[in-house]
This record gives sequence, C-alpha cells and structure tokens, in this order.
Amino acid sequence: MMDDHTQNRLDFGDPHSAAEQGLKVVTAGFKGVEPFSWDIFNGFDRMRVLTYSVSARMIFRMLDRFSFEMFECVFGYEGGLRRFADVVAFQQFLINQVRDCALQLKDGRQRVILERVHSGRARFYVVKDNIAHAKLYLLESDRPKRRRVIVGSANLSERAFGGKQPETLIVFDDDIEAWEHYSREYDAVKETASDRVDIPVNLREAEISFVDTPVLRDPGQTVFQAPSVEELTLPQVLHKVEELAVPIDRVITPQIPRENGRYVVTPSVKAEIKKMRWQKGQSQSVETKPTSLTIHPESRHVSLSGVHVPLETDTEGLRRSSEAIVEYFNNYELGFVGDVPQLQRDYFTFMSWLYISPFICDLRTRAVVRGGNIFHYPSFAIIYGKSNCGKTSLVDTLVASMFGYPSTVEKDSFTRRILRGLQQNYKRFPVVFDDITRRRFTDHGLDIVKDENLPPVKEHPCFVISMNAEPQSFPDEVVKRCLMIYTNTSIPTHRHSLADRLHSSVEDIRNRLTTDLYRRYLAVIMDRLNGTPEPGDILQMSSEVICDLLEVHTGGQLPHWCKPVSWNQYADRRYERPARRLAALLSRENYRSKVAEGEKGWTLQSNTVVVWDKADAFGRTSIKGEIPDFLYDDTASVGDTFVLWREQTEEFLGTPISRPGFNWPWNR
Repeated sequence: MMDDHTQNRLDFGDPHSAAEQGLKVVTAGFKGVEPFSWDIFNGFDRMRVLTYSVSARMIFRMLDRFSFEMFECVFGYEGGLRRFADVVAFQQFLINQVRDCALQLKDGRQRVILERVHSGRARFYVVKDNIAHAKLYLLESDRPKRRRVIVGSANLSERAFGGKQPETLIVFDDDIEAWEHYSREYDAVKETASDRVDIPVNLREAEISFVDTPVLRDPGQTVFQAPSVEELTLPQVLHKVEELAVPIDRVITPQIPRENGRYVVTPSVKAEIKKMRWQKGQSQSVETKPTSLTIHPESRHVSLSGVHVPLETDTEGLRRSSEAIVEYFNNYELGFVGDVPQLQRDYFTFMSWLYISPFICDLRTRAVVRGGNIFHYPSFAIIYGKSNCGKTSLVDTLVASMFGYPSTVEKDSFTRRILRGLQQNYKRFPVVFDDITRRRFTDHGLDIVKDENLPPVKEHPCFVISMNAEPQSFPDEVVKRCLMIYTNTSIPTHRHSLADRLHSSVEDIRNRLTTDLYRRYLAVIMDRLNGTPEPGDILQMSSEVICDLLEVHTGGQLPHWCKPVSWNQYADRRYERPARRLAALLSRENYRSKVAEGEKGWTLQSNTVVVWDKADAFGRTSIKGEIPDFLYDDTASVGDTFVLWREQTEEFLGTPISRPGFNWPWNR
C-alpha cells in the first residue's frame, strides 16, 4: 500500500524508504562457519522476526522453548499479492492458522503462551503489500548488553530449521552499523506494509471470516496497486491462499473502483463489502465460506470450519436421521429401472467410504510409514453412470447427513492448481465435484490421482467426483487408486410425475436429517481406530458401524442393502464394466484365425490371446486402457494390437477361452 508521493521515491536518507529500495548489497567479511545450534537464540530478552514462509507452528515452538520478554514477528508472503483479494485471503489464512496451532497446545502451555500474546509480550503482524521477502532475526538483551543480527536464506519454519533443506544464516554480533541498518529495514516493513494481528481470546469460536481481517477492519483508506504479472511458483501457502481468494474475489473485486491502475478501497467500500453479504454474528454463505474439518483423535476434538462439534448426540435426532437414511435408500425401489438391489448396495458401499473418509489421511500416512497397501485407502471416489441415476442427490444427502448441509465446489475450479489448494486447505472435509467431464478429469485430475506422495499437510481431504457415463471406462491406473462406483440404473426420463414425487420425498428426508447419526458414528469409529490403528479393511469397519447404528436406532430389521461390505467384495466388482466390454470383444463374431486388418478382432496364439481394437467412428477408444495391467504381455503389445496372458484372462473373466468364441457366465 503506497501513497502517491512515495510510489517511485528512493530516498536513502529516509528510514521508511528502506521498504522501497528493493535489492540491496551488504558488504561483510567472512570469519568462520559452524553447524546450526538452537543456542544461537539463547541468552536474549527480546526477539524480532521478519519471515516470508508462514509457519505458525514454528512460532509457537519458539515461544514455548525460549522465555523472551518480548517477541515480535512480521509475516511476509511467498508469492506476489496480485489482487486485493490475495491480501485479504492471506491475512485470513494466517490468523486462522495461528489460532488452529494454539488450539492444538496442551492446556497448560496454551494458557502460558496466550497470556504472553494477550498481554502484548508476543505480537504478530501480517503484510498488506508486496514487501517482506527478507529473512531477518533481531535479538537483544540488557544484562549483559548484547545485540545479534541474523540474516540469510532460512525462514522461521520447521523445514528450514529442521535440517530438511540446505540453508545458510549470517550472524552479526554487537555490530552497531549492522544493527542500525537491519533495524531500519525491519521497522520500515512493519510500519508501512503490515497490519497488527490479534489472536481471539476465545479460541473455541469459529474461524474468522475475511471481513474480520485487519486490512478490512482498518477504518482508513487503503490503496493497493497490483504488481506486474510474472511467473510464480506455487508452494504450499500459495495454494491455500489462492484457493481462499477465489470466492473472496467474487465478492470484493466488483465493489472496488480502479483509478490509474490502482484499487482504492475507501472506508465506504469496506463497509459496503461487509454489509453486502454478511452481518456480524451471522454465518457466511456456503458459496464463499472456506469449509474445513479438523479432527484430533487423541483428544477427540472435532471442529467444523473452526466451530467445535460436540460428539454427544440426541436420541430423537439419532432416530430421525437413521430412519431418514433408510427411507432414502428404499426410495430407489419406487421407480428406478435396472438392477436396483445392486444400485442400493453400490451406493451403500460409497456411503461407507464417505463416512470414514475424514480418517483416510491418517491411514494413508500410516500405510506409507509401515509399508502397507496405500491402494486400500483411496482418497478419491468416482461415481459415474447414466444421467438420472441419482448421483448428485446421493452425494448431497450424505454430505448433509454428515455436516448439516451439502457442499459442492464449482466445476470450473477443477484445475490442477485449485485442486492442490483444496487438498491443502479443506483439511478433512470431503471435496465434492459434480458433473465433471471426462476431458477435464483427464487434463487436471489424473496427475493428482496418480500422485502417491503425501500432501505437505497432516490433514487433507478426500475427493468425490461424479460424472455421466461415456462410451469408455477408466484406465487401470485410475481404477486401482479410486473407489469406483458405476451404475446404469436410472429414472425413466419420460415419467415426470415419478421424478417429481421422488424429488419431493428427498426434500422431506433432508428436512428430517440431523447430524446426530454421523456424530455418533465419529465417536464409535474413533474408538475402533484407537484399538486398531491400521485396519486392513476400512469398508468392513465403516459399514459394520453404520449397520449397527441404523439397526439400533430404527428399531427394526434392516433392509437387504444394509449389511456390511468388505473391500474384497467391492474389489471383485470394480472391474465388472471393463470385463463386460472385453467379453463382448472376445465374441464368436470377432474371432479370426490370425491377426487381420479391421476395426476389431482376436485370436489365440499358444498361451496368449491376441486382440486388436481400434477407435470407431463415434470416437470410442480402444478397450486397451481399461484392462488391468496384470493381464498384459507388455513385451508383445504394440499399438492397437495387444497381447493378454490366456490363463490370467480366463481367471479374470471366470471362464475358459477357446476357438471360435466362448459363453461368458454372465450371459448364460
């Protein structure tokens, strides 16, 4: 934020101009080098820090380890603040991260540190401009009189000080000129380019909304000039801030007048932004609220968007929710056409995965550490099939039963960059995308599905993606990493009155739903996970808990679809569609005595099945990408012609393969 007369001024005699000088050269002499030790911070009464890698956890560790009489930190930002919305989003993110880290402290440590914060002995500031890329540590004490300046490449973060990356620190001890120079630089940034951050007294209150950020609380005028566009890297904090800024930008930017390339945020504009969609004490709209779920299993603390979620439940609420869920699944029998019992079982399998999905981040981490099978803990679920098969309604209803409201991310946000931001910002709250096209999934989702590296945050969400059926299925690399739910059962499109009745029934069911069933589920599942920290079958565990709860609180016999489902039962069916397509291809009509020209065909050669299958006139691609990898003889497969091991293929299809075709068991 710069006023008109300082925008291009470089006055080296003015201490405040240090913030506008940009790149500087400090002449120093080399005296020696030694390994890092935490003793570098010992023996000082006061510490001031300028860092641009946000690590609130590291700040609290410093406050816990060292008894500074005064501690002050200015947080900068790793990327360019290109929009005013970025400034607001970064401030919102930082304050809530500091609050969340304080919540995780044990009561005694939390009380001591927060007392220092609220008494002013520990102060935090956050940037409001494109300044503060320096890393600077100023330490001083009175008895004895000492001053130490530390500069270098290391931000005040666990990664930098944990030895996980090469860093260098340069120390000036009792150097008057260095002290004055760097103190001037620190003060310039603090006074001209930062806002004071206040930590809420009551940490149990909800996370702050963007209208409560310091830059919007400031009653004065703010002038923001966007920097020139340049290519940016996207580390962790950038992902989080950019994801937060997307909905904020929709609210803020249309309200801000632009003058000569600068956004002038007057007090009246700030007041209008606050008045337009929020009132103090009211909830934010679901569209713009950053939704997050945090669970600390060891303390059984659960919070939704920063609000504590009690695990105590109401008996009447449990009964109403249980009956509503059973009624919802039974509704599929009132007009859906196709294999309705299988649809109900498949959707119940999805429910079992969705309910336990907030714990999958922990289970995947343990599997990586202990060498377990990470594929048994999928962080993606894909529901695909015909239109009008109830995919959207199912997901919305189940999410509402968990958190009180459905939550869907706009499909335009299904991009690589925003997916990473959602992964690092939603914590354990499932991220739902509806009606994603195959092309968008392939272009933006495939990389994150295949990425087996754990995200750089402890809590990260699972993703739900619903798609309409297309002529081809999914490649094996997707099928083995995701929970795949496919259905060709749907409501006949011409039966409008039936669709209307089912819609009214679903609305009535949602009105009766409470979160009591899921809160009780959370309490039970945490007890079970505490006894079995790495369950081999999450579907079995989750479905058993759901069935037990529904049986107890509906007081009746459970319907056929509501019975425990195991991972093996699910896994046996996830390749059903590609198996059907392969069996259709290996039909009597497509048999050839040898490899021949044409769109499709097959023949037997010794212990292999040779198949050729080209894309047809309708753009339907070869089946090759859908078939599990273990069936292939990779050394003999070329182009549209591929070779399958005969024995494995017969086992996969459940029947012997012989000339000139075979009778597949599913068609008998």
